[in-house]
Amino acid sequence: MSPPRDERRSDVSGLVAVLSLAFILRVLGLRFGLPHTLARPDEDATVAIALKFFTRSFNPGFFDWPSLFMYVTTVAFVGYFQFGRLLGWFPYENTFLAAATRNQAPLRVITRSLSAAAGVLTVATVYAIGRRLFDRTIALVGAFFLAVAALHVRDSHFGVTDVAATFLVTWSFLNTVAFAQTRRPRDWIASALLAGAAASTKYNAGLVVLPGLYAIVLGAAHAHEAWSLRGRRCVAYIALAIVAFFVGTPYALIDRPSFLAALESITAHLRGGHAAMAGPGWVVHAASSLRYGVGLPILVAGALGFVVYAVRDRRLGVLFLIFPAAYYAFIGAGETAFARYIIPVVPFLCLAAAYPIVEAARAAARWSSRPQFGPAVAWIFAIAAAAPSLATAIHSDMLLTKADSRLIAADWIRERYPDGVSIAQTGTVAGQVQMTTAAPDTPERYPALKFEPASGRFFTAEDKDGSPQLIVVEQCPLAYCEIQPQWLTVLRDRYELERTIVAYDVSSHALVYDRDDDFYLPLAGLSSVTRPGPNIAIFRVRGLH
Repeated sequence: MSPPRDERRSDVSGLVAVLSLAFILRVLGLRFGLPHTLARPDEDATVAIALKFFTRSFNPGFFDWPSLFMYVTTVAFVGYFQFGRLLGWFPYENTFLAAATRNQAPLRVITRSLSAAAGVLTVATVYAIGRRLFDRTIALVGAFFLAVAALHVRDSHFGVTDVAATFLVTWSFLNTVAFAQTRRPRDWIASALLAGAAASTKYNAGLVVLPGLYAIVLGAAHAHEAWSLRGRRCVAYIALAIVAFFVGTPYALIDRPSFLAALESITAHLRGGHAAMAGPGWVVHAASSLRYGVGLPILVAGALGFVVYAVRDRRLGVLFLIFPAAYYAFIGAGETAFARYIIPVVPFLCLAAAYPIVEAARAAARWSSRPQFGPAVAWIFAIAAAAPSLATAIHSDMLLTKADSRLIAADWIRERYPDGVSIAQTGTVAGQVQMTTAAPDTPERYPALKFEPASGRFFTAEDKDGSPQLIVVEQCPLAYCEIQPQWLTVLRDRYELERTIVAYDVSSHALVYDRDDDFYLPLAGLSSVTRPGPNIAIFRVRGLH
């Protein structure tokens, strides 16, 4: 029996409101950092590989990530090229590629838009899962929690694979749930294909095959299926997932030695640690990534919801728990703990959190002898639980709309030294000032020198000795900004401070960063941040005017 028309209209309007909120949060600040090409590290890999595919060289030569997202990005680039050709921007492919070399900002916006779209679609998919496993109110509250989940909002701005893979995970799981409830063959087939596509976007997202296989082996609650049928379905499920994976990442099969070498390297990197070496991922993700990525109320309610649902409905509760539990166990086993690694768990956690919160609201309404107020009380509880994450998401978006400190530094150097100046920089390349963003037509006016700490020697790209007129120092609480003692000696003896650009308050104790990632907005303590990027100090050689 279908719900009354008023209820259906209310469902649609509620979902539209949640999806609109999700869209706004994921689009606001989407152009952050541009035209600086490393404002979000790893986007350069997405664009470079997609442009390689654009030139009809389809072997990525890079298997640290699977290839599906890059192929999709290439299709989007082709659409942009064809649109630009109609308008006269790009008469030929070589003019498009030349424009992409000079200014990648439009391409970065395209890749980020793909992630933003995947993020919004994931919110819709969580609602659909909630409708099948729970009810309308829990489904909508779960979708609302994901819409405002700060980590998911933030990373939906990034043109990399994590959010897109998460969308495919939830879409596959939606079909798994449908199969567990209806036993329609088309549902497990769709689940398998989407699981393979998820793995072809992010390798470890392939763990979503586990609930699919569980649903097949479990059998129907109301029917008796032969074990031979279940076995054949399991084999077919795995085969379809593998086929879908290789369709999205075909050169994993064609260039198998490179693919296997990359998998070995990735496994060692995950196990051995990256930059922070902050401890096991299990601890880091619970204490930091999820603690600040969804907010403590949703994290606690989500953990409770997983347990309560598994106890109340062992069949569907375990089905719901399998992927996030297996994924968390896998991703937390090593010392590498980028916050973005945990994103595929976030949709499940948000829906799990909605379950006890809504049930508690209904119990409170019944206790007050006003059960009809249950939905209203549920939304009061939900908004209170989501408030920390929503505040972080909004604050992060507002900061992303502000000029990056590295852009301000590049513009200042160009304006202060229009005839050119030689520059050396501390820190890693992702945090450094890119003079090509301020002077794309005259980069030769601002030659870059590198520093060799052991010898105290500065040298050019041609390995010629030189002496920089400016030294740009990046400052942040991350290992990427570490300044070696030899730099300090050079600065003290030969240079004087000329300009500082402040991005964050160095005295703040509230700042919590993803310490593995060279992205310069923290997960918490945003009130101590004025703009994206590191603090920057510009020193000039004494006597330079």
